[in-house]
Amino acid sequence: MILGSDIARSLAGPFLGACALLAIAGAAKILKPAPARAAVLAAGPRIPRSGVVAFGFVELGTGGAGALLGGRVAFAVAACYLLLAVFAVRLLLRAPTTPCACLGSSNAVVTRTHVAVNVAAACIAIAAASGGPPLAPLGGRWLAGAVFVVLVACCVRLAVLALEELPRLGVAAKEGTT
Repeated sequence: MILGSDIARSLAGPFLGACALLAIAGAAKILKPAPARAAVLAAGPRIPRSGVVAFGFVELGTGGAGALLGGRVAFAVAACYLLLAVFAVRLLLRAPTTPCACLGSSNAVVTRTHVAVNVAAACIAIAAASGGPPLAPLGGRWLAGAVFVVLVACCVRLAVLALEELPRLGVAAKEGTT
């Protein structure tokens, strides 16, 4: 029988990737809040620029804390991703041609992939909440740790490409260009 901590241990990589992606999104909102604010306004809520920056700090801090601490902090990571999923659905329904600016890009529109990534990340975070810090099992195993971190970084990059480049590829395919 697999225990909750065994599941959390097996999800350490995906959870660490979700934390990194959340931190990247937060940093993007802090450094370039204007595109994210435009997306928020298109989705409906009237949130000031300072609110967008504040949420960026929440994302950055929650992603960092999740990556370093794991455990119950994973519930905060899940909450951020659920909020982002609701926002993505709202933007998709109200203003589907508006760039989402979730990762700092000013021209990638929201897609169902955004919703799926957010929901998947929330589920991973909830499942990982019974574990400890995602890097703890690698303590003292430097080579395994380095390989693990490189693989997580590759997965994060693939997620970024899925969120930012797939919408452009879809438009190019419809227009018959690449």
